Amino acid sequence: MEPHGVKGFIKGLKDLPTIPALLGKIISVVSDEDSSAQDLYKLISHDQALAERVLRVANSTFFGHSGEVKDIRQAIMFLGFNKIKSMAVGMTVMDAFPAHSSFNIKNLWSHGYEVALFAEALSEVICMTCPRECFLLGLLHDIGRIIFYKINPGGFLEIEAANDRLEKEKELFGCTHAEAGAWFAMENGLPSEIISTIQFHHQPSLATEYKDSVSIVSLAEALLSMFSPKRENDGIWNKEHEVLSLEYSLTDDTILLVGAKFFAAKPEIEQFFHSP
Repeated sequence: MEPHGVKGFIKGLKDLPTIPALLGKIISVVSDEDSSAQDLYKLISHDQALAERVLRVANSTFFGHSGEVKDIRQAIMFLGFNKIKSMAVGMTVMDAFPAHSSFNIKNLWSHGYEVALFAEALSEVICMTCPRECFLLGLLHDIGRIIFYKINPGGFLEIEAANDRLEKEKELFGCTHAEAGAWFAMENGLPSEIISTIQFHHQPSLATEYKDSVSIVSLAEALLSMFSPKRENDGIWNKEHEVLSLEYSLTDDTILLVGAKFFAAKPEIEQFFHSP
């Protein structure tokens, strides 16, 4: 398969009811510096399914408001405008590739959710970056793998069992999932920080902008391969991560604290994706 085949599939998504019309509206609000909390409230509250999912995330033990957030206005007040914007974009993209449509997609989204929480927690202890976007960046970092699964489920699952996944992806799809995910993000007008993080999360040293965001998501996925090993986690700790951990002064104690915060929320992740 040539790369233009993957690009053609991604472009074709816009012509199908797969991509919710709401995504474009939310991205417009996210991209508009003059948008207000009221603008976001109107968009989310008018879509009951999205509102319910955002509230479920907002009530996670991870964010410290379990059961306290009753409506979108409270969510914006407790967690902040930027955090709810991030959640709304993430949940809407998830609706384009529903977790309930396939067990494998469930597992991929569950992995993205885990990376999202771990990256969020890491960003809070790394002062060089703002934590407000790391949840969304982590959630969407592997969107390219979901696209590959939709294009060729059997081929994708064979690749998942390989140690050299990125090379196998190039052989089968003509590109890596990082490249495919970045094309999806660009095609749908997602912010450049998301595009860069998706594209370079396996090679953070190649990122020319948003290096902190890219590095945090890469570190989060690599650390998760130790804390939560599973087939879907393709993060591998390497020399780049060793260098980054030194640059950010990450100690073993700090990593363990981040891991403890993640483990406290892990049952909620499983319930979110695997509840009947």
